[in-house]
Amino acid sequence: MRMYQALAQEIADKVMNVIPYNVNIMDEIGLIIGSGDPKRIGTYHHGAISAIEQGTIVSIYHSEEGSQPGVNMPIHFRNKIMGVIGISGDPSIVGPFAELVRVTADLLINQEFLFRERRIQEQIKEEFLYQWVFRSEEYDPGMISSGEAIGINLTLERKAIVVKGHISKEPYLLEQEFSFRLNQDSLLFVVPSDSDVVKRIEMVHSQDKLKIGIGSNYTNVSKSVHEARRAIEIVERMDLPQTICHYQELKFIDYLTNKDISFTEITDFYKELDENPKGQELIETLICYIKNSGDMNAISKELHIHRNSLAYRLQRIEVLTNKNPKNFMDLFQLFTGYILYKMQKQP
Repeated sequence: MRMYQALAQEIADKVMNVIPYNVNIMDEIGLIIGSGDPKRIGTYHHGAISAIEQGTIVSIYHSEEGSQPGVNMPIHFRNKIMGVIGISGDPSIVGPFAELVRVTADLLINQEFLFRERRIQEQIKEEFLYQWVFRSEEYDPGMISSGEAIGINLTLERKAIVVKGHISKEPYLLEQEFSFRLNQDSLLFVVPSDSDVVKRIEMVHSQDKLKIGIGSNYTNVSKSVHEARRAIEIVERMDLPQTICHYQELKFIDYLTNKDISFTEITDFYKELDENPKGQELIETLICYIKNSGDMNAISKELHIHRNSLAYRLQRIEVLTNKNPKNFMDLFQLFTGYILYKMQKQP
């Protein structure tokens, strides 16, 4: 670590708040870079140069070229001289202040070092997070080790949560939960699949001012990040009312506009149902429900079943698919999946 001008001036100012004498701070070659006397900044201090060469305190009793009477003490950091601190005045008078000044300087230097070290670690972590969440390739052993070095377990299954909107206060984060800003109005959280961070976000922010996109669970986080961002985009473009935007609930819309998206969750459901009589009964019920626009009396009459039996079948469909036929958006997904299944089915 080198002594730089801002730190040197801070040391000089703080020391001079304690003692009534001028203080000069010199760098490792004896150049004055901080002082209570601005005119001396940028000049060489010969007493400081002597202190650096000798590695000990040097007292000057008479004015000499480039220096005035005073005491000059080397500043050590990790067993190396990084500069010199000088107190102007009669050495016999200012000498007793030397230890106080040295301790003050050491404290400020160590605080600055710790701050810079912490900031460097934060920058390394931010850079790694950015590479991690946008890396589409599999994680190699080197990347996994780099993650472990900064406390990130890349083998965990995680989900991405994108919060769009002004966030004045971030929620507290638990172990293996990370966040960083994607852009000016979006914050990304990468958390374990069972995290309840969305509840914590809702506790500190008004829902109507935010859009929260939630991706699916993956080991490769970039997939979930894409889904979370895409979920918000779909909701905004479609003018849908929800604040919490689960990609899995909106995936069918993505499929309709992007044929690279798989929609096997629903088509596989129909394939399984179609392979047994009870399942075919549920498919028949759903199609009759769609055809009759949800009119329970008309559906019951056409299927020759009681309304209670119809309600039970619709409930079974919801349990098996996590889609409620009485909800228009869910029904749209179920019907889209049925069309795809029928169209892709081998004759």
